[in-house]
Amino acid sequence: MRQSDPEPVAAAPISGPVLAIDTTGTLGSVALGFAGPEGALTGDVVEGFEPSNLHSRNLLPAIRRVMAQAGLETSDLALLVATRGPGSFTGLRIGLATAQGFALAAGVRAAGVSSLDAAALADAAASGSGLRRLVVVDALRGELFAALYDGAGPEALVQGPCRLLPQDAAGWAGQHGAARICGPAVLRYRDAIGRGRPEIEIVEARRALAPAALRLGVQAARRRKTTLEPLYLREPDIHGRSVTL
Repeated sequence: MRQSDPEPVAAAPISGPVLAIDTTGTLGSVALGFAGPEGALTGDVVEGFEPSNLHSRNLLPAIRRVMAQAGLETSDLALLVATRGPGSFTGLRIGLATAQGFALAAGVRAAGVSSLDAAALADAAASGSGLRRLVVVDALRGELFAALYDGAGPEALVQGPCRLLPQDAAGWAGQHGAARICGPAVLRYRDAIGRGRPEIEIVEARRALAPAALRLGVQAARRRKTTLEPLYLREPDIHGRSVTL
């Protein structure tokens, strides 16, 4: 190691039950898995709920159900994971506040992950990781939050996250070599996204993101990257202008 190189950071062990929550879109979800000493995960228990304006009402009962199904208390958790955006501003605050509250009350470690990373990993689990994909989530105001991945997971991020108009998404994806467009926003903007680019696969599947967030959270915690700071990608000013790439 050279004199100027930073000291390597040892991986933090994660072993035991891990709970992940996602409230960034219209389909909320909770997932519970068990991490082995090397970070391997087994035994997912998943529950979805909707719509997004009821996340505050539905999230805690969903957490209680998956915990009860596994016979666990919050204090038994080795890690709590939450998606930190981008996505619904209200849903994002509810999810992060819940994660922070549980973590502080029970003395549990917590980690935040990108909802775009989680959507990319969820799509890769269904279709294979050897694809370049544009992942989109609903930014509201007629916009998308988007990121380009060569495969899946944060290490596969090529460009973004950024904001796009739905009608520009397929052209931008084609210019950057993406074979498919996927993610939670596709169902709402399918017609605008797919306009004029029939060679790009438009994936309308609606997937719970908590299982993918669980896996990403374990990886992040082992690397000691555990921020719960929200990723908004937009100024709070209601007159903020769109950025089209």
